Formats: sequence, C-alpha cells, structure tokens
Amino acid sequence: MKKTVLCTLLLATMLSACATPQESAVPERVIAPPASVTAAATLTWLDSAVEEGYAKMVEQRHYLHQHPELGNQEYKTQAYIADYLESLGIKTLRGTQNAPTAVIGIINEGKDNAIGLRADIDALPITERTGLPYASQEKGLYFGQETDVYHGCGHDAHMAMLLAAAKILQEHATELPRTVVLVFQPAEEGDSLQNPYLTGRMALSGAKALVADGILDTYGIEHMFGIHVMIPPSGTVLVAQGTALNSVDAFMAEINGEQTHGAMPWQGVDATLAASACVMNLQHIVSRNANLSQGMGVISVGKLTSGDTSNVISGKAEMQGTIRASTPGVRATLLKRLPEVLDNTAKAYGASADTTVLEIYPVTVNDPDLAALTVDNLKAAGVNAAISKWNPGASEDFSFFAEKVPSVFMFLGVTPEGVKEPANNHSDRFLIDDAALKEGVKAHVTAAFMTPL
Repeated sequence: MKKTVLCTLLLATMLSACATPQESAVPERVIAPPASVTAAATLTWLDSAVEEGYAKMVEQRHYLHQHPELGNQEYKTQAYIADYLESLGIKTLRGTQNAPTAVIGIINEGKDNAIGLRADIDALPITERTGLPYASQEKGLYFGQETDVYHGCGHDAHMAMLLAAAKILQEHATELPRTVVLVFQPAEEGDSLQNPYLTGRMALSGAKALVADGILDTYGIEHMFGIHVMIPPSGTVLVAQGTALNSVDAFMAEINGEQTHGAMPWQGVDATLAASACVMNLQHIVSRNANLSQGMGVISVGKLTSGDTSNVISGKAEMQGTIRASTPGVRATLLKRLPEVLDNTAKAYGASADTTVLEIYPVTVNDPDLAALTVDNLKAAGVNAAISKWNPGASEDFSFFAEKVPSVFMFLGVTPEGVKEPANNHSDRFLIDDAALKEGVKAHVTAAFMTPL
C-alpha cells in the first residue's frame, strides 16, 4: 500500500529567463547606474555607525546565545526583540495568526518600494560543547521530550545583526527612500511542538506561515533579503546567482512482511531483505530518473530498523530518510519516484510499503539580476562581497519568500581567526567571530538604501 502525504504545493516554474517574441520587442529596462554610486556616497556614515553599535550588538548576541528557544516556542526571544525595537521607536507587531512568536518591525510605514530584511530566531535541540563563557544552559521540550537547546546554526548572530541594522535604519529613517520591514521569523529549523512523523504532515510555521499570513502583501514587500552565517573566511559575503540552497523533503516507510522462523524463510516474507533492496533501489532514482543536467539530487536513508532477534525472520522494517535537490525539476522527479520505487520494490519481495512523504522546503533561488546588483552595491559600500557558485547543500525556508518576490539570500563567513578546522553549522562546537557580523549589518543597511526603486 502506498500513502503519500503532500504537505506543500509542488514548486511552480521559477524565474524564467526566456522572453516571448513580443517581450523581446520591448526595449530592455535599464537600471540606473547611480544605484551603486550615488547611494554609496550617501552612506559615508555607515562604517562609523556600525562601529558605534558594535559593542551593543555583541552584548545582544551573547545574551541571545545564552537563552535559546525552539521553533514556535520563542516567547522570551520575541519579548527581547520586540522590547528593543519599541525602545527605538520602531512600530512593532508581536506575532501573526500562524506565527505567534514572530516579530515584525516597520520603518517608514506607508512609503512605496518596501523591502523585507529577515532574521530567523529559533535554536536547535542539541547540547552545546563550545566551552564559551556565554554558552547555553537552556533546556526545552522537543516534541514533548526534554532536551538541551543551543544556537548551533547561528540564528543568534542573525538576530543581533538585524537588531543593529534596525537601530541604524531608524536613526536614518528620513533618508530612506522606502519602507523597510524587519522580519524576525520563528521556526526556521521547523516546528518543535508536533512531530510530523506522527501527524503525517508538516505544521504550518516559519516563513511559510508568514507568507500565508500575508506579510508580503500587507506591507507591499517587493524584495526580500536574508543573511546566513557560515564557515567561509571571516567577513566575506558570498551571493549566488540562482540556486543558493537545496530543497529538503523527508520520508518514512514501513515495510510489511510476514514473520517466521529464521530456519524456514520460505514460510514468511523477509521484511529486512525487502527493506535492504528498497535502500539500494532508491539510489537508482537519482542516477537513472533525475535529469542531472538540470542539477543535483540526493536521497539518503538515515535510519533503518528491523527485526526482534537473531533467529526470527522480521515481519516489519522501518526507515526514515531525507531528499535534497538543487532545482525544482529534479526535486519533482525525486518526490514522484520515491514512493513508486518503494512500493514496487517491496512487492517484488512479497512485502508491501506504507510510505509517507513530507514536503518541507523548496529550493532557495536568488533572483540573478538582483543578486548581481546586490554584490555591486555591497562592494561600493566597502563590503568584501562576491558572486559565488558555492552551494553548501543545506536548505532554508527563506525559499518561501523567494518564491513570491525577487530575493537575495547571502552567506557571511564567520570563522574565527586561527581556527584551522572550523566546525560547521549544526555542530555542537560551531563558533562565530563577532567582528565578522559588522559586515552583515552593513549588508542589511546597504540593501535598504541601495536596492533600486
């Protein structure tokens, strides 16, 4: 039996660069070059403003690092962010219908050409082993089970950078040519309240919830920008033109056979054997079904359990795995073929497969033109930025914003000086160079001032 649970719509055709003959007859719109020249000249105060706010930003990051909270439970974090924004005189909204722990700050409400600057605010259910003096001591509930909680993905840095940028933007609000919406988003790492493997569906949360709640339309957001700290050299900003991060989906399958004595396998159906064949055959989806000229794909089985004891043929096996792709087309192929392959492979061994597919995050795609312009603007503002083809292979729900409006998701290197083998995001030893965060603040402010109207 096959049961496929589709928890998001399949990704629509994105960012087509092909113009129709009628469109090609229209003169190409030229973006005025002063975007990175004139605007840069107006930001002569930027470096000193960032330096002035640096100590406060570090203080805020260390506090947030010490007090992490899990997805959709970030109420103390929400209060900390909202209180600070309100102290700056920024109009602040605490929570939306489907994202109750979000914080939305609005600068220059009512102006045209609004952009959104996004920072995620949740942490991970893992134990920190950095040895930092401000290491997390917090615990939380992850699907009802107590766990240690740690900002092992760097969201504490994301919040601190956007809070620092918020202060600068508010102080220069009269000079801003647009509305700037500060989006402090919960649950990027996923909801921590409902286990999707038990409910059979992904909870509506995070960026998807904010899109569903209409924040893009409510504030007229035309472009979204986000920054993620990573391990490249400290202070370097990397921007992809096109795919920045892969999609992520998950699956769970129960392989049902018939238990029997280990000495008489012909009297039963070996679920372990059928499950083993399923694991092998899943790999052929990538190598034989996916159009790899479009991009890459990965199917990995991370968990496989079967059997009770050594002399009994197992009647049931269970597996869980992850699905990744760098383009919508490859993703669609993997999602379609995976339950088909599990179902038919199990049948070939006399067993059956009950499969649940959880669609999680689409491919994160940067608008190519906006990405190139953003890098030019960052360079003009003195930021060490570059166009990059580096895709770390991870996934991000910023993709839900990028599906709706032209967007740019940047990577900021934060590896501390002297660290030869830095631990990556989601490691229990992930470290951040606080000084690198200055460049992230500059990137936020630059996007607000220099994105073309």
